[in-house]
Amino acid sequence: MKTATSSSGLLKIGVDVRDLRLASTGTKTYLDELLKVFRTLNGSEIDLLEFNSSWKPYWGHSKWGKGWEHIQFFIWKQITLPLKTFFSGRDVLICTDYYVPLIKLKAKHLVVFHDALFFDHPEYYNPIWLKLFKWIALPAARKADVIIAPSQFSKERLLLHEKGFEGKIKVVYQGRKTIVEGVTPSEAAQRALAKLNGKPYVLHVGVLEKRKNLAFLIRAMHEIRKTHDIKLLLVGRPNPKIFNNSEKEILETIVELNMQDHVVFAGYVPDEDLPVLYKGALVYAFPSIYEGFGIPILEAFHYQIPVAVANNSCLLEIGGSAVSSFNPFDVVSIKNSLLNLIESNTLREKQIQEGRLLSTSFSWDKSAREMGKIAADAVHLHA
Repeated sequence: MKTATSSSGLLKIGVDVRDLRLASTGTKTYLDELLKVFRTLNGSEIDLLEFNSSWKPYWGHSKWGKGWEHIQFFIWKQITLPLKTFFSGRDVLICTDYYVPLIKLKAKHLVVFHDALFFDHPEYYNPIWLKLFKWIALPAARKADVIIAPSQFSKERLLLHEKGFEGKIKVVYQGRKTIVEGVTPSEAAQRALAKLNGKPYVLHVGVLEKRKNLAFLIRAMHEIRKTHDIKLLLVGRPNPKIFNNSEKEILETIVELNMQDHVVFAGYVPDEDLPVLYKGALVYAFPSIYEGFGIPILEAFHYQIPVAVANNSCLLEIGGSAVSSFNPFDVVSIKNSLLNLIESNTLREKQIQEGRLLSTSFSWDKSAREMGKIAADAVHLHA
């Protein structure tokens, strides 16, 4: 990762880390895992600086407070961050949250677009936010030197909608979340396990949002329960953004089907709880209608749980032959896919073995080093 522009011979990378204080889902995991590797390379292969804002993010519900948070974000991205990048002599600025500064003073800009959901499903977003995104984030990305996508699916969807990205998008796969194992489960996890009452369960980990398609999974579980005493464990909090919050639909479906005693909500649990929840599951179900990557697939592989996924977006790209698939809009298809894994020990073992082998292809070390090489190439090409 060397560059002729650095007197030390090391590529000078600046990373916007403010999102660590704001994000709580996959984008936070992405940034956190990327930084863990970059920090191990700092001083030997790269010269790393982490850029953070001294202003505290606003977490309340006041419209004025949210407005102030947007102003802070704009000032940070469009003024403070480019100045910090310039005066620190960075060769490259990396932003992992879709937003890179419009102003380019010296450094090359790399921005991560995790998916094209804002193009494909604009109904999931606040219309005002969506307009601001298209007025600011997209023009800045068009000026960026490289756009990183986490899958071929995301790359293709972005290029379909945004011709200004032609020739700029590189695919860099991710890894699974790094989790400390052997920790005593939290009270939230213990409550969830108690509610399962020792019954076998199908697991889903993720925010309760519309694209996760959990109402269809609940309907499929209702059919499965006609012949098998199995529960469903949902791990994750409701999406705080009202346009993509599916909690109401999920609860209504549970009441409609009288599944109150058979769907267990763990809510938010610390990452350290995930190993015990994965290891105890019979099957991992991923009925989402849209994903940019799908980290839970790799987590399930790691904990040796068979996986059934929707046959759309990137899920088969990541899971390959190690997963079963189904039509996410067909309850019978979901039911049959899950039942095959529940009833066939041969199929379960086959998928577990294939998943273990496939999971070795994905790692954050590989991701970070690949991104560093892409960054170095961008500097060399424009030197």
